[in-house]
This record gives sequence, C-alpha cells and structure tokens, in this order.
Amino acid sequence: MAAKNYRLMRCRDCGFPRLVSFAVKWNDNGTISQRMRKDFRVVILNHGFIDSLFSGIEAKLGLSIEHIAFEAQRNASKSVFESVVAHVPGMDLWRKFSTFKRLGVEQFNKVACITGQCNSTTLEYVPGVYGIARLKNPFHTGMMAANVVGAFEFLEGFPFEYTLEEEERDTYIIRIRRSERPEFAERMELDFAPLLPGHHTFERCPRCRVPLAIASQLKWMENDGIILDTRTATRVMMLDGYMVSAVFRELARELGDEIYEMMVDAQREWTVDHVGQLGLMESIGPLDSRALEKAYRDYLEGLALFGQGNPVEFSMSDRTIKVTVENPYEAHVLAGTLQGLYEALEKAPGRVTWDEPAPQVARYTVEPAGEPSGEGAGAGG
Repeated sequence: MAAKNYRLMRCRDCGFPRLVSFAVKWNDNGTISQRMRKDFRVVILNHGFIDSLFSGIEAKLGLSIEHIAFEAQRNASKSVFESVVAHVPGMDLWRKFSTFKRLGVEQFNKVACITGQCNSTTLEYVPGVYGIARLKNPFHTGMMAANVVGAFEFLEGFPFEYTLEEEERDTYIIRIRRSERPEFAERMELDFAPLLPGHHTFERCPRCRVPLAIASQLKWMENDGIILDTRTATRVMMLDGYMVSAVFRELARELGDEIYEMMVDAQREWTVDHVGQLGLMESIGPLDSRALEKAYRDYLEGLALFGQGNPVEFSMSDRTIKVTVENPYEAHVLAGTLQGLYEALEKAPGRVTWDEPAPQVARYTVEPAGEPSGEGAGAGG
C-alpha cells in the first residue's frame, strides 16, 4: 500500500498552502498561534536542530536519553491534544464513538502532513484495540513514535505501547496496541502564560495575509510529509511551542539542571553551521561594521518569522552584542542561537549570559569568551 497522497490548495497570489493559513496566524509579537485557540503557540523548527540537540547531548553524557525523551514527548503530545480540545463541548462524549475515533485518526494523518512531521497512512485500526500505520520521512523516528502513541492515548483514554520497524529507507511501520501498564504517567502541565503585545511588521500577502518571506522561503512537499527551507535545501517542521520545554524539563528532572548547559551548547554548535548554510559568513576575514550589523539583523528577523520570539532590541559595540527578545519560546535554545550566531559572524569564541527582567522577556549579552560580564547571569548563568 502506497503512502497516502495529499493535494493542498494554494493561495492564488503567493502560493502558500491555504489549509495552513486557515489553521495558524503570524502575529505581530514574534509568535505564531492557532486560530482556533489564540493562546496556543506554534513554532517552526529546523530538522537539524532536533537531531543535533539530542545527539549532541547524548555525546556529552555518554549515554542514551532516548527513553527519557520518548516518555516526555509522549506526555507532551497527549497534553497538547488535551489542551487544544479542553474547551470543545461534549468532547468526552464524542470520544466514545468508534466513528469519531476513525475520523480523529485521519485528522492525525493530515496534521502530520501539513506540519512537515511525516506522511502517515493508516493501514489497520481497530478502535480500543490496536492500530498499524506507515510513517514516511518521519522528522525523528523516536519523537514521531512518541507523538503517535500520545495521540492515541488522548483519543482512546488509556495507555498504549508500540513497536517500530524499518520497511525501507526513510519508511517505517508502527504498530500500537493497548498496554497493560496500570496507569498513565503523570500528566504534563503546559504553560500558557500571557504573551506580550508587539509591533513587529511583516510584508504580507494581500490575499491570505501570510508573511511573504515565509511564503517564498518554505516549500510544502505534502506527498513526502516534508516542508523544505528553500534557502538551505534543509527540512523544517511546524511543532507546538511547548514540546522542547516540556521534554527538557523532564530530562532535567531525571539528569539534573546541567542538561540546560548542554542544551545551550548543542544549539550553539548547530547555529554556527546554520549561519554558514545561509551564506552569512562567506567572507574570509571579519565583516565591516555595517555588513556585520546587517547579518545580525537578518538572522534575528527569522526568529519572528518562525514564531520563536520578538527581538525588540539589538545593539553592538566593542565586539559585544545585546539582544532583548519578548515572548521567547525557549530561553536556553535562544541563548545557544545567539551565542552560535555571534561565533559564526565574529569568527571568535563567545560567551552568553542572560536574565529575565519581566515575564516573557529575555535579555541576552554575548561577548568574547573569557571576558567578565557586567550583567547578572540570572536564568542563564
């Protein structure tokens, strides 16, 4: 059985998938949100970020964190679905009907496709008993399996277990069945903290109102379950804005707070490579001040486009940069991003510190490594 084919309707003006523009909105405060629930964040993340983050941390620890990450992501996935439908009247009643469950499974497949997580096809499904699906091009096999298990646990209301086998290159068969585990792990609480308003402006499509930069940068390959960043020919995904924080909170609980230092360092390494892919560090020697500032600002603009936060202040002097980001989706990841950006553009090691002077505000300083900072380290010390 071949993978299911999808055909997304496109905006006649900019070519952006209409289903995506109907589902999410690019706000003026550095966030992307669901239209049905405005306080629910969506972020666009690079495929390489996920792989680099976990492999880098495993290399530093010298052990696998896959089982911890799986459990955390399974719970996060389930909590995301529960949060989305929390205000839908009669949802508990509807979930008792097999027909509704089958429709729900098909919606899971569609969501996986339009968010670039994979192309999934249901092969068999017996509500309340088991399910079998084909996953083509999963963004991360372990995390995708966790998403599937969490989605089914939300839909059915009891625990599931799974097996995963490779059918061919980049294609897997996942089998889930009801688990004998006595009860669920503790439910994760997602933080829907109030967001700050903003005044970030985008040049938008006059028809679908999507930022034109996103419409030109990203290409949906729906029959492959892939979203491609055409600037770098690399893959990105649209994920909920809570998964990374939830997974690493659980890892910190198991392994200690030093996991956050590894998180910053892994993101630093990935960002250096990413800046190179974008062609922002092609010169052999240091950039002149005007070109350097433009390169910084161009990269920071991508934070808002990808829903990762609103860079409201930027300054540079004496080989030190200061950046204030409102509504940061994950402060440690952005710390690694800014440190890596600094090292790529300045062509020298950097040191990042930050504090959080108010809710939903992170204030970063990146300076040459080894020099004392005049700022308190705060949450990022």
